Amino acid sequence: MLSKARPRGRALALATGLLVSLAVLPSARAGEAAPDLVPPPRHRSLVAYVTGTDRSSSAVWVAALDGSYPQRLGVGGEPLVSPSGLTVAAALFGATANSEQGPSLAIYSTVGEPVREYLSLTTATATPLAWSEDSRYLAVSFMSNALTNIARQSGLAVIDTQTGAVTTITHGQIYGASFAPDSSDRLVFARSPSTVLSAPTNLYTSMPDGSALRQITRDGRSLDPTWGPRYIAYDRERPRRNDASVFQIWLRSPSGGNARRLTDLPARPLVSGLVPLAFSGSGSRLLAEYEGQDTSEAWTVRVGSGRTHRITVRGQPVQGAGLSRDGSTLLIDEKGFEGPPSQGRVASIPFAGGRPRVLVAHGSQASWNR
Repeated sequence: MLSKARPRGRALALATGLLVSLAVLPSARAGEAAPDLVPPPRHRSLVAYVTGTDRSSSAVWVAALDGSYPQRLGVGGEPLVSPSGLTVAAALFGATANSEQGPSLAIYSTVGEPVREYLSLTTATATPLAWSEDSRYLAVSFMSNALTNIARQSGLAVIDTQTGAVTTITHGQIYGASFAPDSSDRLVFARSPSTVLSAPTNLYTSMPDGSALRQITRDGRSLDPTWGPRYIAYDRERPRRNDASVFQIWLRSPSGGNARRLTDLPARPLVSGLVPLAFSGSGSRLLAEYEGQDTSEAWTVRVGSGRTHRITVRGQPVQGAGLSRDGSTLLIDEKGFEGPPSQGRVASIPFAGGRPRVLVAHGSQASWNR
């Protein structure tokens, strides 16, 4: 609930890769941590972000929540800070000019330990989706680079950072994953058996080793789950003819029972609507992203009433990146949408909107563990 969840709508699904090698490859090739730049313990709450231009590789950085103590971790994109702040996962596809070789994913240490690398870009790309609350497990979506039978060779894996084991939970097209915000390490994810956009998609729960697998929706239109203290928020899609499907956020208890529709926000042509990203610690507030063609906008949702609010800075939309545990503050990306990371900036802003506080003047793709 504390770090950024990536846009995961069916029309915007991230290209992620086939899990071919289960070996962990400790290495410094992706970049070494710099022990002398590690923020002191009082700053273990961190913000991660990416820098890079049209002419340079994308680099992953971390800093204290006020932007101080910046530390370059290595190349990569879509960084995801663990709740402990001790590690940051990053996708490596596209991070360098020769990004079709080498590992697919890196887990960087913020305290000077060696980089850990997973999978192979020669056959796979991978994207980190969610950390467990205890920071032990990382859920990763993967997609085959093969030309045929893509869904059969794609799916969801969980990395156990204590043992180095990588477990394939399921095969298929993955549309989001989220861990329970407690000590159970339970996981919810959305899976479709095919990469075809009209294929049915449903929600499932499991343990991080793949046991206790259970299907919790059967409508074929459920995706983008985010697990909160009381409910799992997710999208239920409604197809439109010759246009993008419309998403509305629904709530479902993990223990079962009827689902409840939370939002009723119109979606303009070529736009799907709201994708839930993060709950506050109490579950009363939700950060969502309004997604579609050339569209990615931060919106807030008050869970009790379903009231929605668009977040803007100087009249311009921003991207949602995180929601603080107390629900008071959003992490946002400004100006970096569809451009090089260094064209953007990372800021915090009150949940209700207002004046932003700039944390990083040149960066985007932020996440935090506040």
